[in-house]
Amino acid sequence: SSGFYNLSFYAHISLGGIALFVGWVQFIKKLRLSYPKIHRLIGKIYVGSVLISGPFGFYIALHASGGLSPKLGFGIGAVLWTVLTFLAFTAIKKGEVSTHRKLMMYSYAGTFGAVTLRLWLPILIFFMGGFSDAYKVVAWLSWLPNFLVVYLVINYRNQLASIYHNLHIKKIVIGAMILTPFLMIMSCISPQNWFYKDPSSQGIPFEKLGSLDSSYFSAQKLQEIEAYLKEESQTTSMLILEHGKAVYEFGDLSELTYIASCRKSVLAMLYGKYVEEGVIDLDEAIGDIGIEEDDGLLPIEKQATVDNIITARSGVFHIPANGGYDERNVKSRGSVIPGSYYLYNNWDFNVAGYILEVKSGKSIYEELEEQLAVPLGFQDWNIKNQRRTVKKKKSRYSAYHMHLSTRDMAKIGQLMLQKGNWNGVQLIPEGWVEKITSTVTHQDTVAHRNGSDASSPLQQSYGYMWWLFERLYDNPDFIGAYTASGYGGQYITVIPKREIVIAHKTKIDLLTTLGFSQRSVTPDWQYWWILRNLMLNRKSLSNLSESKSTDDMIALIKEQYQEESEYAISERLINEYGQKLSEEGRCEEAIRFYKLNLDLYAQGYYTHRTYNYLGHCLEELDRIEEAVHSYERSLSFNPNNKQTEIRLNELRKKFDIK
Repeated sequence: SSGFYNLSFYAHISLGGIALFVGWVQFIKKLRLSYPKIHRLIGKIYVGSVLISGPFGFYIALHASGGLSPKLGFGIGAVLWTVLTFLAFTAIKKGEVSTHRKLMMYSYAGTFGAVTLRLWLPILIFFMGGFSDAYKVVAWLSWLPNFLVVYLVINYRNQLASIYHNLHIKKIVIGAMILTPFLMIMSCISPQNWFYKDPSSQGIPFEKLGSLDSSYFSAQKLQEIEAYLKEESQTTSMLILEHGKAVYEFGDLSELTYIASCRKSVLAMLYGKYVEEGVIDLDEAIGDIGIEEDDGLLPIEKQATVDNIITARSGVFHIPANGGYDERNVKSRGSVIPGSYYLYNNWDFNVAGYILEVKSGKSIYEELEEQLAVPLGFQDWNIKNQRRTVKKKKSRYSAYHMHLSTRDMAKIGQLMLQKGNWNGVQLIPEGWVEKITSTVTHQDTVAHRNGSDASSPLQQSYGYMWWLFERLYDNPDFIGAYTASGYGGQYITVIPKREIVIAHKTKIDLLTTLGFSQRSVTPDWQYWWILRNLMLNRKSLSNLSESKSTDDMIALIKEQYQEESEYAISERLINEYGQKLSEEGRCEEAIRFYKLNLDLYAQGYYTHRTYNYLGHCLEELDRIEEAVHSYERSLSFNPNNKQTEIRLNELRKKFDIK
């Protein structure tokens, strides 16, 4: 949107491109000796291009995305490129040919950064998993190695030639060129999934929804979701059920993969039968069950109950056999009373698996087969595909990993939606389904553990190894919804209000499995965004504005904001509409919607943001004292908002407002 930035950008790439195109010619010895005038002319074009392109490059470097590292990397590179070129030019004007040649080598090494940047960037993205992280590195890698090569060539030419021949560098380079694609291909595959056994039974497929006429989803909506899955996410498969029928399928639904922490939610289901029968007593202390570790448990830790264990509130901070738990909030051993402190801790979950096995007399995988796989008609189940992680040096209690297909995960979700009933048979007690999907740990505690706050569009509480939606982008469809969630993009989400189940899977590649990359991961935020877009099927307020005046819109919002409206009405969406009006220069109207928001949601999650938006519009209308008051109100709701605090102080100082 900045004219000067665009001028700088296009001047930089155009003139830098000219320098790149003509600069290499200057290193041709025959041209320098036989056509000195051409050499000098090209040299002047090159130097002129760099001396203009370089400062512009420095300016746009100040606006590079990705934080301080790209700004510094590109900025320092632009300064060195410009200064070295200028020094090379002054050297030849003084007749210092040798110095000129060396400096021009450095100069063109900087120019060639345009090429090496584009060579490095896809490699870095490939291994680092994302553009933003790669960009922070390539800002330096694009030119620093080039300068190093020039330094070595200038100062160690003979030694380099000797090393080149003695160490057979040519053969090594050729070998590396052959080996690199092989390693890159290997890193993209998932050999950990190569040895799965074939399904032990045929199973029963879901019936497909014949028409979208009565569906919550439109063909356009599903096409939008598919485009997002293909172009933006790492999703490998997803199945959406509506009223028990398949309404949307993406990817290979039969592919078996590790479902990560979704296993914990499945385990919670398996408990129900034994709790109802009295075989498992939730109030029994783990010490009475015989839970112990080689290095010992403290007396207070042994007082934790089974209920504490399966709600992640045991207060036992022992190292588990596997990673993937909340290490940031671990406290010292024996420092809390069991049941008083929530910590997402794999020690609890692994012990929960052990308790089920002790009480039932069967392995978890046998229980999974008997309680779920067989009665639900899993299509891709084979008990031999289930594997534990045993690390007794860390803990006696192993991690019971589960490997399921997307369509079998969906059956688990559908069973939960149906309150544990499948074809008239109560597989999981209905009361138990309601219990494990009820809040035990409040959303504020969960947010605090995760480092977020009440302004986050996602608010979850925690039950019995299931995550419960308290809010997701203010969409009322998620009232009563819950999800199983596993690392990398494994989810089973149940939305009772719409009778929808979503099973989502991301297959993790070898490089990510080994912990060297995050590139094949679907991060949590991206899945929440998929859910948000998928379930955003009401008409927008912008549609309402096409047929109604501002007064009529405000009246309708007041009337319907607490009801099932055909329009998407929420605190956040009213703010979005106000921002749209503000961007169009309609600040008076925007202010009315912000004030409406403050009337309807006086203590809402976005109240501080509403005051910020209101303050901005008031500034645009030169109502400075009102803007100051609005920013003060924003800070009263969110004292940690540094940007608002800075802007408030600027206005007070500029307009002498106390």
